[in-house]
Amino acid sequence: MPPIFYNRVLARDKNNTYFEERFNFAKALKMNGNTTEAAAEFNKYIESGADPNLKEMAKKELAGIELMGSMKENLVLKIKNAGKQINTPESQASPALNTEGALYYGTIDYKTAEGKEEKADRIFSKLVTSNFTEGKGWSKPTELPETINRPGYHTSNVSFSKDGNTMYYTRTVSDGGMSKESKIYASTQTGSGWSPALEVTGVNGNYLAKHPVEGELFGNKVLFFSANIEGGKGGFDIYYANKTGEGEFATPLPLSDINSAGNEETPYYVDGKLYFSSDGWPGFGGYDVFSSKWNGSSWELPMNLGAPVNTTADDLYFKIDEFGNKGFLVSNRPDPESKSLKSKTCCDDIYTIEKRKLIIELLSTIKDEAGKPIKGATVQLIEMASGKDGQIESKTNLDVKPLSFLLDKDKAYKAIATKDGYFPQEISLNTVGVVEDQTINRDFVLKSMPPESDVDIISINEAIRLNNIYYNFDDDKILPDAIKDLSALRDIMKQYPDMVIELGSHTDSRGDDNYNQKLSLRRANSAKRWLVNTGGIASDRIVTKGYGESEILNDCANGVDCNDDEHRLNRRTEFKIIAGPTTIEVKKQVIDKKAKPSKKG
Repeated sequence: MPPIFYNRVLARDKNNTYFEERFNFAKALKMNGNTTEAAAEFNKYIESGADPNLKEMAKKELAGIELMGSMKENLVLKIKNAGKQINTPESQASPALNTEGALYYGTIDYKTAEGKEEKADRIFSKLVTSNFTEGKGWSKPTELPETINRPGYHTSNVSFSKDGNTMYYTRTVSDGGMSKESKIYASTQTGSGWSPALEVTGVNGNYLAKHPVEGELFGNKVLFFSANIEGGKGGFDIYYANKTGEGEFATPLPLSDINSAGNEETPYYVDGKLYFSSDGWPGFGGYDVFSSKWNGSSWELPMNLGAPVNTTADDLYFKIDEFGNKGFLVSNRPDPESKSLKSKTCCDDIYTIEKRKLIIELLSTIKDEAGKPIKGATVQLIEMASGKDGQIESKTNLDVKPLSFLLDKDKAYKAIATKDGYFPQEISLNTVGVVEDQTINRDFVLKSMPPESDVDIISINEAIRLNNIYYNFDDDKILPDAIKDLSALRDIMKQYPDMVIELGSHTDSRGDDNYNQKLSLRRANSAKRWLVNTGGIASDRIVTKGYGESEILNDCANGVDCNDDEHRLNRRTEFKIIAGPTTIEVKKQVIDKKAKPSKKG
């Protein structure tokens, strides 16, 4: 349930007795990424003296939160949603490639072949297969026959033997959303396809068995699987059974070094290493993916795979090839590519995993001149190629951790750090000649800018545009909106009584040149009349000049096709000091030298 549900319940817990609800609330917070709040709630639970088993689980969850903060993200792996051809709005499971590269997996789709919605109790997961074509992507999935997808059963958890001739899977009977029976089956490859399902002997019993996958132990072929056998360490534990014949296995034995008080599921074996998902070991979310290496006599301590494999949601069915280059993952992580309409983490999607060949990482911290970290600074990484710079990535540091960027080999880059109130800093680097994974540490030290002045300095003979002085077409009458700028100019002239100005008016290029010159002079004189008659400025302190279209600011001269915005740039009234003080100070709110032209002009 979402955290808000538990929040409402706990608001009524005046005596702090809703122990289980508080634990579930903390777990929901963690799975939603609110780790700080989750840690506080787990600590409250531990202090409450509640169920000792749940208290241990709360400590495990706290260890997982600490792990999230300390583990470095694995930049080797690129994880991507497999796309809408594979993933439906409901859940997918157990992606597995056969020896020919076809993808098999379990899926649920609540729509019939006719596109109608089916009721939940009439829908069952089925095994389907899809093929990938370069440039086209995954093909439309096709269902396996009913000899495998038995009607009325959930069929899923598919895997293949190393030679590809045996396909393992499970059939599950559910009642009211709860699994009542789950058994492991196998089919063998024949000339006409897969043989009908046969129950695997030795591994099924009076318990739920699922997630079968072949592997090796002590030089023998074994079947790993997950089951809730009575007497186990937790809910579901991982077991193995030695292969004794075709479709036959010995009595299952638990993997004691791997199993926890929680649940261990979706085992996958490759090259002496077992991958599995668990909610019993410290992790980021609900189920995290772990790995354990077989040292010849026992399994080593499980290692959390970290991000990006693990998230605060559930991450399952991790599979990778023997070279560690490509694989699959199933997760209900929040993802804009997910088709689910129910919630951010409603349903499990299949993800592809791809390993980068060479990892070159740039780590950058941003500090001020005193060495204090600067939060909220942005670093842009730019590739310098073929004489044209192109931004690759931009990141903003929300905390004091270094920003991390992946670089390609044999490339030249520059990185620019920016932050409001600081001067930007640029560094250059290149990866030419790098032949192995490498971390490049480059730090930025930003110098703070002085406070921005609210005063402009206007120098003698510097033309200053008065943006609110404009006129109707072919007219020289002052419009009401011009009063603001004229009043500001009047006040400046009174502040500097010995200042003499030129008041110049400009037109655009449309119309006759001689006429435009005369029109501009009339307009300049109109502005002067206001300053003299209304503003009280002596007439001899203002020289007027009509420039017409003689000083066009852009390319919009006679005969050039321009839009009105381009012509507007040229229609202007300006003033400049021609005698008196060589410089004056003017507040920006009075006249702003950098203001853009009014769209009314």
